[in-house]
Amino acid sequence: AVVSTQSGHYGRGEDRLSVSHVPGTDMYIFSVIDGHGGWQCASAIKHRLPYYLALYLLEDKEITWRNPLCKDDWVRPISGDAYMTESINNHVFDIKTAESFDTRYKMRMQVVDGTLDIQKQLKSAIEDLDDDIGSESIPEGQRITKDAVTRLLTATSGACDCTAVVNNGHVHVVGLGDCRAVLGSVSTSGEVRATVLTEEHRTYNPVERERLIREHPREDEDIMFFDDRLCGILQPTRAFGDVSLKWSTFEKVILEYVFDEPMFVPQYISPPYLSCTPDVHSIQLDPESQFLVIATDGLWDGLSDEESVRLVLNKPEGVNSATWLMQNSLAQHSEQRLGRILAIPPGPICRNVRDDISVIVIYFNT
Repeated sequence: AVVSTQSGHYGRGEDRLSVSHVPGTDMYIFSVIDGHGGWQCASAIKHRLPYYLALYLLEDKEITWRNPLCKDDWVRPISGDAYMTESINNHVFDIKTAESFDTRYKMRMQVVDGTLDIQKQLKSAIEDLDDDIGSESIPEGQRITKDAVTRLLTATSGACDCTAVVNNGHVHVVGLGDCRAVLGSVSTSGEVRATVLTEEHRTYNPVERERLIREHPREDEDIMFFDDRLCGILQPTRAFGDVSLKWSTFEKVILEYVFDEPMFVPQYISPPYLSCTPDVHSIQLDPESQFLVIATDGLWDGLSDEESVRLVLNKPEGVNSATWLMQNSLAQHSEQRLGRILAIPPGPICRNVRDDISVIVIYFNT
């Protein structure tokens, strides 16, 4: 059983979520995507990531009958995911993206060997999709078309992601950025546990800072972490898109030419600074595993991991679990505060009060 909800500043804001099933298998894919610098990258990830995950995770015998150019062979939205029916722009599914997927399909077919390293495949799917979004955005020739601008907007905006792949009693959680997954469990003695299955990829995480310092030994740390942001720009240290923190100085000339403004990053010495390598945590479900909460960082601004689990376990009957979590995060133990926040119309004022929130609750043993 799955319940999901979403709240944004401008309609749905920059967040996206996706709930999908891979036909002919027991594989289900759930994603919450936190966009920044625009909605374009988040939208592309929402629609394209499930296909890449299916391609990279399916066993050899489950791939051969699928046509790489037929979307329904790979992924189908679960009934109730209203956001899968949104208008899909040409840059999401078109000749260029189909060529990218077909290329990945051919590469996958060349390594058919009967064994799959799930964690390695998950990381490759994420990294390869990010590479494709970047390479597709490089204009062909000097004429800058509307299509070229649209692709560059997808590549220059960014998105953090938390995806859970549920298949045959196993859950694989992919984390990129500051979204979070929390497993809710109840032991036979009634003990309630909240287990975090993601890492925080942000500049204040000492593990991430040490990694970046190790990868960029010639960089000035004060500049690389200026204002507690990566290169003074982003708090997340891993994300899709954001090619201005990944491309070489030569490639960034394209951005300056198209957008007619300098893509300035102080002391841009040794890119890429932003990584798209996710952390992967895999678990086997047991009778104590009750549900999984995956949500963008807006939810966790107002709730702890333990609070989220207890709220789901003790929610009022008939109430959507994800909506219940979102309301409690916004309220922070004050119904008056919740009422004031919900009364603020979508727009810039609302953005100053709260972040976008996307939540999916996946129930097991139901």
